[in-house]
Amino acid sequence: MTDFTSLANGIKIQAKQLDFCGVIRLRAKDTTVLEQASGMANRAESIPNTQSTRFAIASGSKIFTAVSICQLVDKNIFGFDSRLKDLVDYTFPHFDPDITIHHLLTHSAGIPDYWDEETQEFEELWHDRPMYRMTSPSDFIPMFQDSKMRSGPGERFKYNDAGFILLGLVVEKQSGMSFREYVMQHIFDVSGMKDSGYFYMDRLPERTAYGYIENKEDGSWKTNFFAVPIVGGPDGGAYTTASDMTRFWAALRENRLLSADTTQVLITPQIVAEDEGADMHYGYGVWMTVVDGEVLSYNVGGWDPGVNVWSEIFPRDDIELTLLSNTNRPMLALRRLLIEAIRAD
Repeated sequence: MTDFTSLANGIKIQAKQLDFCGVIRLRAKDTTVLEQASGMANRAESIPNTQSTRFAIASGSKIFTAVSICQLVDKNIFGFDSRLKDLVDYTFPHFDPDITIHHLLTHSAGIPDYWDEETQEFEELWHDRPMYRMTSPSDFIPMFQDSKMRSGPGERFKYNDAGFILLGLVVEKQSGMSFREYVMQHIFDVSGMKDSGYFYMDRLPERTAYGYIENKEDGSWKTNFFAVPIVGGPDGGAYTTASDMTRFWAALRENRLLSADTTQVLITPQIVAEDEGADMHYGYGVWMTVVDGEVLSYNVGGWDPGVNVWSEIFPRDDIELTLLSNTNRPMLALRRLLIEAIRAD
């Protein structure tokens, strides 16, 4: 049996050594065994992070987009094999007409992205395009609408933010609601996630951490206000707390958000994430570690300038680990401690 007391102490020590800024929440079998907050939510005002602090979670919120799509599938509004071109009003002259919802959910549509994370810093996108104008999924369309396909639908996994922008447009068109309103009503409210939302960065609510970017040359910090879109959307940018992530995972696992069958589809490995290693798979909006055919864990994670997040479920051991940070300092060492403890058990 995993010694969670020793594990919690090890994580505390590691977090201090890493100068971790954020919140750690570790739960095992419905019992919280570690809650820790460190660093500053607002450096200028010396306001510390606490367990109730809301953090931006970047691409960690792609799971909310996937659940939204799956809810509409549950209602028989369309299917996973429905074609994109039949579900939105926009035209994409160079896109393959056979791109489906399944392709978009699994990053295998082969479409161009609105930025190249291998060659371009995310912050650079907004030098000539004001980030304060990026307020809806449709605002991103001109950034990739006329670009050519990168590969054929279903040929390979290639992580793609534009694909989730398109899924957000599908949600809006097929539900008759704005994307953010849909998620608030059908996911956050149902799950009891009262502290979560898609907040405008120029009007952040109380208890919300500012994201900070470190200047490597002199160790100073600046906020990420001009480095990311002013409000989040289908590809990322929601705000939440560690407790609300626990509420979300509970609602998902208890089939309060989706039917049991559709929940299982969402957390079933759909494609191998080749670039991430042989053990890493992807379901619908969620990553999975698969070893010898067994799903050892499923997780959501994300990174933006001034944002770092990881929330993971280990179903066999009924363990949940959530790490929320408002800096870009690495947190994988904290996750590694937990994984080593579980696998040594």
